[in-house]
Amino acid sequence: MYVIIAGGGRLGASLAAWLISGGHEVSVVDFDRATCVRLDETLGSVSVLGSCIEAEALARAGTNRADVFAATTRDDGVNVVACQLARHHFGVSRTMSVVNDRDNADLFGLLGIGASVDVTNLVLGGFQEGFSTRGMMHLMPMTSIDGKTLVSVKIPPIAGTEERLLGRIPLPEGTLVTLVITRDGSVSIPTAETTIKAGDEVVVVTTATAEEELREVLIGPLVE
Repeated sequence: MYVIIAGGGRLGASLAAWLISGGHEVSVVDFDRATCVRLDETLGSVSVLGSCIEAEALARAGTNRADVFAATTRDDGVNVVACQLARHHFGVSRTMSVVNDRDNADLFGLLGIGASVDVTNLVLGGFQEGFSTRGMMHLMPMTSIDGKTLVSVKIPPIAGTEERLLGRIPLPEGTLVTLVITRDGSVSIPTAETTIKAGDEVVVVTTATAEEELREVLIGPLVE
């Protein structure tokens, strides 16, 4: 997969490093020369010097062949324009962006930006994690699906038997396991025949009211 990232700040650089570690091709567009130098020193030749809201810079980055365009700057206006350029001028089918001001979230959706990450919700999620039940990590709320949230659950050695078929685990109503990351690091989209083992991590779409029941069926009852 080829991904263009608009903005080489801390978020853009971290996203680029994560994608590269997964074997994806990445280019990062940033107007600051020092930032580009730092990116190239740490990640290899990934930077494109220029403004992400100028078609010429995006063309040099090869946006016309990109599979995904991700805007990560701290300016929502820049992020919107960059995504619109990528989508309508270069034909990128998948665009996503960070939303710095949550009041702009609806606008991002109306403009067809496929996925938007609300910074306020991410910070809130960090606090929620401090209050959440043990063994479960909140990843992000799913603004496109009312009341749903994405959580990650690490299966401990004490969670029942060593192996369980996913289809036989009585998951709460409205809960969906979307991804299984095995203890050896492989990733799969699960089916009812997928085996869940101690040490595996499962990514689940659930609701706040179902979290406690989900934790119990995957990890076991909370013992003080």
